[in-house]
Amino acid sequence: MEGIKSLKEYAKEAKKRLKSSFWQEYKQKVEDESKRAEFDGTSKSKVVEYYQNKAKVSIRGVKTEDEGFYIKVKNILDTYGDVSDALGRLTDKLYYESLSYEAKQRYMLELSNKYRLAKERYYKEKKFEKTV
Repeated sequence: MEGIKSLKEYAKEAKKRLKSSFWQEYKQKVEDESKRAEFDGTSKSKVVEYYQNKAKVSIRGVKTEDEGFYIKVKNILDTYGDVSDALGRLTDKLYYESLSYEAKQRYMLELSNKYRLAKERYYKEKKFEKTV
């Protein structure tokens, strides 16, 4: 059963996070960003929710294919802004052409949902993270 972690492996990872001051740094970051959000008029609860989700992703990890898709969306939004042909730019043309009509419709619905989620993530990150 490759790919499934044992309880012992999860415990090792948790111990590593404790030793590396992961949680202390996380707490400090949330406190700092909450103060900044309060100053900027942003809801503190939104900041906390954002960093909770970020910690979950950090601990659980993300699928590389999902992260790759997000990077493509991020590049489009950084370079061109919110363009009307984003789905066309993200479509795998060779794969799309090999599909039946119904499968094409399903593919575009799934792609648009993934795009919507990636776009929401992008704007949350832009809002809550300081640009370096």
